[in-house]
Amino acid sequence: MDIKSILEKRNISPDPLKDQFFLIDDSIVEKMVELAELNKKDIVLEVGAGVGNLTKELAKKAGRVIAFEIDERFKPELLNLPKNVDLRMEDAWAYIQLDGKKLKRKQYNKVVANLPFSFAEKFLHNLTFLIYDKVILLIPISLSKKIETNAIFSSFFKVEEKLIVEKNNFFPIPDTTSVVIDLVKLPDPIKSKNLALFLRQFIYQYEQTKVKNSLREGLIKFVLLSKNKKLTKKEAKFIIDQSGINKELIETIPTGFEVYEQISEKFPNIIFSEPKSK
Repeated sequence: MDIKSILEKRNISPDPLKDQFFLIDDSIVEKMVELAELNKKDIVLEVGAGVGNLTKELAKKAGRVIAFEIDERFKPELLNLPKNVDLRMEDAWAYIQLDGKKLKRKQYNKVVANLPFSFAEKFLHNLTFLIYDKVILLIPISLSKKIETNAIFSSFFKVEEKLIVEKNNFFPIPDTTSVVIDLVKLPDPIKSKNLALFLRQFIYQYEQTKVKNSLREGLIKFVLLSKNKKLTKKEAKFIIDQSGINKELIETIPTGFEVYEQISEKFPNIIFSEPKSK
């Protein structure tokens, strides 16, 4: 698809301040669709449809595509999309955000998108507790590295970088190199008996609660779900006290990354023997 010609025909000047950087290499579009492993049972979410170059390719393989585009200037071009595209000319955020952090599946089971740069990071927070089958994103390479090192993101995802996308593959040319990633959800920590990972996810889920309380409840839930045993609050408190975790940190709500890092360090993957109740 000749993106530049379409923009000229529609008299559209891309606005970099609105993250309007259009992927002009069709082979990269095709690669993203291939990585998504689509079939007619799939419902795909795309945020930032633009002129619809990725949307059209997704529609060929998926059963349905839910495509969001907030810029009304693109509407005349997007009205020509296939009938299995559910076009929504509005801000995607109200649709995708979760009602509280809990596991749930939205109408879509896969996400494939060249995400607007400013939208990408907050969208990742949304994906932490969403059940999905596949997420293929084109994002700045700096964000990909951040996912790997960020204590919260790394508690939920593993990044598989599939394709480096140089700046000259976009119009207009952005300031940063991008990468196509497969955002792989980490295995269920209950099934893998990974206590530290479970606690990190649990604390993030209850981020408005003091760490000592969410740690205690997380320990109780982990033992119940992974061992089918009951752990008392007193026993959970003993485990926390013996762990050596910073006592100042656990008296506050989790405001930074240090508490997540301490949990990884102080709590083993397999819970040690619980103390006997007296």
